[in-house]
Amino acid sequence: MAAIFFLAFPFQTALFNGFDFSFEKKITGAMLYGFFFFIVMSLHIFKVWRENNWQAVLSVSVWLLPIFYFISSFNAVSVNDAQILTVISFGLAGFFVFGVYFNDTPSSRKTLEGILVLSGYILVIFGLINLFGQIYTPDALWFTMGNYRLTSVFQYPNTYAAVLIAVLLVALYYTAHAVRYPWRFIHAFMLVPVLVSFMLTFSRAAIVIVPVVILILLPFFKLAKQLSYLVYLMLSTLVTFIILNQMESISTTIAQQVQPVEGVKAAQSISLWSALPLKGWGVLLAASLVTALLSLAVAKWIEPWLERKLQKVSAMKSSAFLAPAALLIIVIVGAAIVLSSSAVRGLLPANIADRLENLNFRQHSVLERETFYRNGLKIAADHPLVGAGGGAWKALYQQYQTNPYTSNQAHSYPIQMLVEVGWLGLLVHAAFFAAVFFFYIRSYFRYPEKRGSHIIFFIFSISILLHSFIDFDMSYISISSLVFFCLGCMIGVYGRELKIEGLQFKRNALRLIFPSALTLLSILMMVVSYRQYASHVQFDKALAYAAEKRPLQELLVPLEKAISFAPANPHYSLVEADWMSQAFAQTGNAAYLDNGKKILDKAKLMSPYERQIILAEYRYYKDTQNYENAIASLEEGISKFPWDIDFYETTIQEYYDAGNREKPSNPDQSAAKWNRATELYNIIVERTEQLKALPPEQLQGRRFDVSPAVRLIIAQIQYANKDFSSAIETLNPAISDNLQEQSNRVIVRYYLAALHATGKNDEDLQTKLIAADIQEKGLLEALEKEN
Repeated sequence: MAAIFFLAFPFQTALFNGFDFSFEKKITGAMLYGFFFFIVMSLHIFKVWRENNWQAVLSVSVWLLPIFYFISSFNAVSVNDAQILTVISFGLAGFFVFGVYFNDTPSSRKTLEGILVLSGYILVIFGLINLFGQIYTPDALWFTMGNYRLTSVFQYPNTYAAVLIAVLLVALYYTAHAVRYPWRFIHAFMLVPVLVSFMLTFSRAAIVIVPVVILILLPFFKLAKQLSYLVYLMLSTLVTFIILNQMESISTTIAQQVQPVEGVKAAQSISLWSALPLKGWGVLLAASLVTALLSLAVAKWIEPWLERKLQKVSAMKSSAFLAPAALLIIVIVGAAIVLSSSAVRGLLPANIADRLENLNFRQHSVLERETFYRNGLKIAADHPLVGAGGGAWKALYQQYQTNPYTSNQAHSYPIQMLVEVGWLGLLVHAAFFAAVFFFYIRSYFRYPEKRGSHIIFFIFSISILLHSFIDFDMSYISISSLVFFCLGCMIGVYGRELKIEGLQFKRNALRLIFPSALTLLSILMMVVSYRQYASHVQFDKALAYAAEKRPLQELLVPLEKAISFAPANPHYSLVEADWMSQAFAQTGNAAYLDNGKKILDKAKLMSPYERQIILAEYRYYKDTQNYENAIASLEEGISKFPWDIDFYETTIQEYYDAGNREKPSNPDQSAAKWNRATELYNIIVERTEQLKALPPEQLQGRRFDVSPAVRLIIAQIQYANKDFSSAIETLNPAISDNLQEQSNRVIVRYYLAALHATGKNDEDLQTKLIAADIQEKGLLEALEKEN
């Protein structure tokens, strides 16, 4: 069952939790499977659970993590996301317990190790098959900034790079430590494919993380093995760099043939026997074979020689730190050479060399992350203790952002966790992780007789967790499950060694409490997961009925079942409200609109920051001609999305229209409406100026500027108020030579009228306007007569 989860579910986009409706069904389906698995697992825990060791303490403590998500869900700004995150967190705790108690025998440990390594190698092979074009998977190659970045199943190259760090270091471990030569050959053979894949992710942050993880890892080995480990790394890296230019060139050419171009061509795979793929595979396999054979030669002749020569030095307590210290110096010197020497960078593919050359703290990705983290701390300041619930970053970041970027992820596991569960939740998570690593590292060095390949669990967890500090790797449920499972396996290795003397229940029946609670909790979470999954099944049925153009009453049956299963899911409510709006448009029956409003009101209670709900509410008020409330909805949108230019533009238009409606009967109210429109315009201008202060390397994000349409509205207000000079100044940047567009002609018409009112003229522009449309002469004269 573990094999199914770790081998199959990564191909469901690695169960990415993107806080979007489209991801939910896969995640809830996986959780449903997981909790069924935990129910079966709990039967084994009845036999093996004992209270008198740190395994038991940590197995109980891990449930504090989902409990904090559960507590934060009562204060959640997005109830649906908070509920899903709570279920996920309970699932992760279950994977930890599974790792602890199913890793207690050598055979089970070897099986679990094999599953993880096989999963990693399959992901690498799958990525390469996409790279060489034998299959096409959407976003397995990510085209950005002129590069095709390899993503495999993750659809995000940085997360794939994080996984590849772990896979690479695990493959190196087995290459250096496997007893049998055939196994060494297999793992050494995979080194070059892993490294090629890693380099073609073009992930600069991952390149920085690699030496950090190696420095952490090396002290766990004896000196001779440390040097062997580094030799295998340097050997495979050298071979990789020899073929890397060729690999990058071939893969780019293939990608240009395979990848779809919207409106031009569809995706089309290439046969393995075509010239380019055959050459690419041939070069890669040949390089892998050379690396494997050279690695066997190192294992046969170099390793024994190193062990003999270093026998005395290895006996020194400080010997474990000699190689890491030397590596640290080499890394610093090597980084300085690579970053400063164009000749050295010239040995690399141009795209990779360019990214290495730009490896600094002023690059856009670093600056953007710094902005995310600062904004995350601002959110946490308003929700300090238990956070704002799962999905809080996605719900709140636009209210706190300092420029109009788009990112449903905080790009940092600790920052996202801080926003979701607050400082208390973050501290509990940090304390738990620290305890697991403390007990594993202490036991590893205290009991050398128990050292072995279980260190791969440490490699997987530390590699991914370190990288997750600067990216959203843990938002992939298959990855976060892997991490918690590996943390559990690290503790499971040292069952007897973690015994707590004196801690023992007087009655054996008390030992049944934890397994029983685990069973009941798994059943409860399975029911919750089933209801969430069933809601998606019913919703899909409703959409299928809609595609068949069935009557509304038939559509509502499965849709309302979906809502009953998951009442907090805003997507279902939005669809039902939209169908009610369509029914009103077709029948004119206002009861449909009223029902739609009631649905939106309920949805808004659980998702007050859902942009689409605010817009649907605005449309409802427009349909019912309740213009004051329509404007109030838009003002709410501006307060919650202060960098969303669409809200500003629509609100300014509504204030202008309201001012025109009220001007004959209530001039004061009309003036107030127009003044507010002008205030919003000034806010746009001020924020546009703020954006100019961004570092040139940092991307602005979404559009945020004064559009020609907004300039026209404000100029019309200024013109009506006889502020002609301001109208000229407002319209001047919007003057366009394309006068075939009516909107451009209106802008020029008001501009010329304002000029004439100040005693000025632009004869050339006026001639062009009238030439574009002869009626503009009369329209201009009529406009001038208004003043």
